[in-house]
Amino acid sequence: MAISKALLSCDGTARTSSKRSARRIAGVAALAFLVAATLGSSIVLAGNSVGSFEIDGNLAPDYSTPPPEPIDWLSNPFPASLTTFHDATGQGDNIFGMGSKENDQSSWVCTTGSAPQKDDVLDQISILQSSSPIAGEIAFRFVGDKQFMYANWSRLSNNGNAHIDYEFNRNDPAVSPASPGCSQLPNRKVGDFLVSFDTDVAAGTIAVTAFSWNGATFFQLATGSQGLLWDAAVNPGPIAGLVAVNSSLRDVSNLFGELALDVSDTIGTIACNQVLSVAMKTRASTSLSAELKDRTRAMPVNFAVFNPAGANASGDAFAARLQDTLLGLDTTLPAATPAGCAQGVCSSQSGPGSTSNGNQVLAVPPPPQPLLSANVLAASSTSTVDPVSDAAADTGVAESAGVNVLGGLVTADVVRAVANAKATGFNASVSIAGSAFKNLVVNGTQLNNVDPNTRIDLPATAFGVGSYVALLEETTSISQPPAGQISGGTFAADVSVNMIHVHIAGVIGGIEAADVIVSHAAAHADFPQPGGCPALAGTVSGDATILSEQIDPTTLPVSFGNVAIPPQGGHDHQDLDQLTTSAATSGTSVSDSLGSVTPTASTSTSLAQAQDVCVAPTAAGCTVSVRAVRSQANSTSGGGASSSNANGTSLLGVTVGSTSIADNPPPNTCISAIPDVAVILNEQVCDGAGTLACSPTGTPVTCSGSTSSGLTARAVHVIVTQGGALGLPAGANVIVGEAHADSSHP
Repeated sequence: MAISKALLSCDGTARTSSKRSARRIAGVAALAFLVAATLGSSIVLAGNSVGSFEIDGNLAPDYSTPPPEPIDWLSNPFPASLTTFHDATGQGDNIFGMGSKENDQSSWVCTTGSAPQKDDVLDQISILQSSSPIAGEIAFRFVGDKQFMYANWSRLSNNGNAHIDYEFNRNDPAVSPASPGCSQLPNRKVGDFLVSFDTDVAAGTIAVTAFSWNGATFFQLATGSQGLLWDAAVNPGPIAGLVAVNSSLRDVSNLFGELALDVSDTIGTIACNQVLSVAMKTRASTSLSAELKDRTRAMPVNFAVFNPAGANASGDAFAARLQDTLLGLDTTLPAATPAGCAQGVCSSQSGPGSTSNGNQVLAVPPPPQPLLSANVLAASSTSTVDPVSDAAADTGVAESAGVNVLGGLVTADVVRAVANAKATGFNASVSIAGSAFKNLVVNGTQLNNVDPNTRIDLPATAFGVGSYVALLEETTSISQPPAGQISGGTFAADVSVNMIHVHIAGVIGGIEAADVIVSHAAAHADFPQPGGCPALAGTVSGDATILSEQIDPTTLPVSFGNVAIPPQGGHDHQDLDQLTTSAATSGTSVSDSLGSVTPTASTSTSLAQAQDVCVAPTAAGCTVSVRAVRSQANSTSGGGASSSNANGTSLLGVTVGSTSIADNPPPNTCISAIPDVAVILNEQVCDGAGTLACSPTGTPVTCSGSTSSGLTARAVHVIVTQGGALGLPAGANVIVGEAHADSSHP
């Protein structure tokens, strides 16, 4: 029984070409309603054979006690990945300008205004996953070994046919916009695809078609007939979950539509971790050369179904641990927080949510002991399972200030440990980024650079055989399902770091067999593997920051406009109108990071751009001013080669002090025009490259490797070399426009 066709013909406001056809359509609708009413709950839904989804023109499952299958939009839980869309109506709506044609992006103009009512998608759908109405949804899941797409939409009026597009693109609009007149949507790449939903009220039919972009035009993919590889329906009238905002409508049928499509047998199965952006658009007619009308914001889309309820994160941190056999001492500072914590400050989270704890001790000792003195001992631990990003993460931070171990054996102004573990449904990663020493001195020797797991043996005659000082002790563990496994596995990550570990084996000064650990942090995260998704070998990293300032070198930097992506790829974006801090100001800014991992390659791109930048404002103006900056870092790995570059980076209208600098200065241009202040323009540093080399006539930096590479680009970097310059202490630094990208792949 062609239920979906009958539902379409219920549109009372649409007019057919004759009274006879109108009576015929109304009769078909009445017959369909009578049959449905007679069969009741035993009705065979049209969509059950396509993706085990109820394609019946409503949102709710057609059972009082829903079984696991088939599902509908209001199934709870909803066992499919979900992307939602919002859109407004009226003069402030995001629309296409006149003359914008679907198959010609060069004609696109993205503007605001009012779309025709029949082509105006807007927020009218209420679902469990959103606190406010939405304009449409897209969902993906595997049923058996096949991948299916489900989509829906709602529109303002039913006074004509509906022509709705869902376009999937691999480009990011912030990096590659559709046209000069439309920066909000991405430029098409070969292989991008479009799924179209078209109704014909007069004929009483619905069509779902799929197209792929070949670089010049869309070509249609074979989708077969309705009920085999696809199905679709519109609402027959009022339905639960749809609130029509158009009060002038007497008939609310055909305001909502839904579809199911067998992706595997039409478009081709999409990799679980493929990162695409998708937007909803409306057209004036079925033709792909028709004029475009309404549009939504491009949204990142997931194709995997994650299980954050099965994810876990945990960790601990302490600023100091003191152990001594002779003194009978075993003390951890700060004290256990919460009280049941095994050591120091700890946190744990199972399933969605976040737990955070922190504590500190001032003026150590107490208790009286000869092992350690310090001004501040602070620790914190945060565990999070985020169902939005589908990631479990834990971060532990331990910070000790004014450290003195064993009467001057080891001293430091600041000792900070940071441990971060993150796990998703595709991979896991660890990091100790942020761990640092300031003014570290060991047994009379100042150490400016410390490699992980550095060990300094102490004289046996003075301290006992086997005594040592270990610095930046790091242990890590990352695990994932075996290659080829597609379900039931777990991605897990563990990391632990001790910044200072002093072990005394002998007896000296009233101590014996002593151990002192300063600034310890540990983190764990695990996440279940999504069904149907094999583990991927590659990883990416990307982040961007508009402004980072470290005015006090003893504290963590403060950053603004920061975005970052997880190791399996993703997209993060932030827009800021303006920034004003004590060290810098800027006008409008954009930060963006995009990355993906496929079976053959890993790629990432990050950018930070800002206008009207002023660094270190003074009464006379700006220490450094820039009209426009754009830092961009790009990285790709695969096929036995990896490379990273800063293509896309630009600096315009630069002035340092009273000196004007030519546009787009070469990489790593160092300016010393201001006493006691170093200014680096267009700073570009490869991962692991070590010390920056000034190169005022340098060529663009390219980083390479066989399986991995990475690069950091900074537009402006100002460093105070002597205290008091610019009214800042020595070591203070300000960075404007930082972008980082790296990638790895076997």
